[in-house]
Amino acid sequence: MMRFNFVKFNKLLFLSGILWSTLWFASCESEYNKTVNREAEKGIAKDSLVLGMSFGDTRQSFYDQCWQLNNKGLVTQGPNNRSVQYLLSSNDADKNLTAINMLFYGSFNEYDFMTGMDMEFSYKAWSPWNDDMSSKKLLPVIKDTLMNWFPGNDFIPIKSDKVKLETHVKVDGNRQILVYAKDIKDVVVKIENLKIKYPEKFK
Repeated sequence: MMRFNFVKFNKLLFLSGILWSTLWFASCESEYNKTVNREAEKGIAKDSLVLGMSFGDTRQSFYDQCWQLNNKGLVTQGPNNRSVQYLLSSNDADKNLTAINMLFYGSFNEYDFMTGMDMEFSYKAWSPWNDDMSSKKLLPVIKDTLMNWFPGNDFIPIKSDKVKLETHVKVDGNRQILVYAKDIKDVVVKIENLKIKYPEKFK
């Protein structure tokens, strides 16, 4: 049986995500704030994440759920044992070419409660010379996948003169989803609980 020896998943990604999200939201503050305020006024909790996990789960609960998923053959350990890996199958004829790797790991506060999730997606058959497998082509696929997983509001495109990346954010209730292409291979998704970020709005 595989042994998960969990460590922090890509600390640099966490820190850069905080900086970049600040720049993105500042560049489109009015539209973003309108959406956040509207969702806060609804008072509807959106705590579900992926694979049966939710905001507020304990760190131990996250580990236990990953063990159960691993025992069912649904997940494995990610590269360098820094994340959990899940394979998204495809309906295309050549599933080996269009299958997508998803790496994920929970974000936890000082009390070991889950406040979000960090994810990276890439085509399993990615190669630097195949543009069809690039993050540019993968980004709309991941957006569609997230819309299927988390129905509700559409993604808002966010532009910034300081960050030359195609970026989108989606807010439903207290759940915020940020997605962007990190490089030519990977698409990053950051899910965050706005009850933590804006406690004065989401009560």
